Amino acid sequence: MSVRSLQRRLALQQELAIPRKLARLPGWIILLIWTAAVLLPLYILVVSCFKTTAEIYDNRLGLPQSWALDNFVRAWTRADLGHNFINSLIVTGGAVVLTITVSAMAAYPLSRYKLGWNGIMLGLFLSGIMLPIRLASVELFTLMRTLGLLDSLTGLILVYSAIRIPFAVFIFANFMRVLPSELDEAARMDGAGEARILFQIVLPMVKPAVSIIAIFTAIAVWNDFFFPLIFIFDDRYKTVPLAISVFVGQFRTDWGLVFASLAISMAPILIMYCLLARQIREGVGAGGGMK
Repeated sequence: MSVRSLQRRLALQQELAIPRKLARLPGWIILLIWTAAVLLPLYILVVSCFKTTAEIYDNRLGLPQSWALDNFVRAWTRADLGHNFINSLIVTGGAVVLTITVSAMAAYPLSRYKLGWNGIMLGLFLSGIMLPIRLASVELFTLMRTLGLLDSLTGLILVYSAIRIPFAVFIFANFMRVLPSELDEAARMDGAGEARILFQIVLPMVKPAVSIIAIFTAIAVWNDFFFPLIFIFDDRYKTVPLAISVFVGQFRTDWGLVFASLAISMAPILIMYCLLARQIREGVGAGGGMK
């Protein structure tokens, strides 16, 4: 190839590169706008944690006059966040463990056994995702009162697990379906039972699915305000969202304490996401390739 032809080819590639960059420009603009829309509330939350209510009203986007931790100390003591944190950890941890255990046991036969009613059962589970559970709040309250589960952390764990199981079954079934059936057959030949196959062979191979279910369940349970509000009456069993609500009054709201409490409540979920981020990305990538 001559030098002149090489120069022409390079010039042509440069000419074609400019339209490609221009074609990507709208996408980059949309991503920048989306990033700003996500980061702006986070910025307001962080700077407002160190402001008084008067400072927040005077300059919502400006930096605080002092970076003192008074709001965090007052929020922790006045709302008894330490005790409420333990309640939220118990409810969230219990719901995550129960959801993963029950949904894995349900998804295993639906995805690994060739039964005629598998599609019908999976459709019933999917209907649980489409139906809004809050429409049945009155009936659910009556059922909880009949079973003696009102005003208890156990009742909240059971309610949250029942709500999240349909979604978890759908995720587990998609991941388990693509695993080779030879694994099950080899384990059975070695004398392994179905429970051992599920918990010692199948579940370790679908760790990304476990991470996805764990983080989505934890976020939904940790941040929920609705069900603790209608099922919990005793201050001893209140969760973090209920505790934060004490700073919001009819005539006066201490927004500095509200933002500080929100920042404190976000910490466990952020830590959990950072620990599971790699597996979540792997799970999303693997799920995108499933048919």
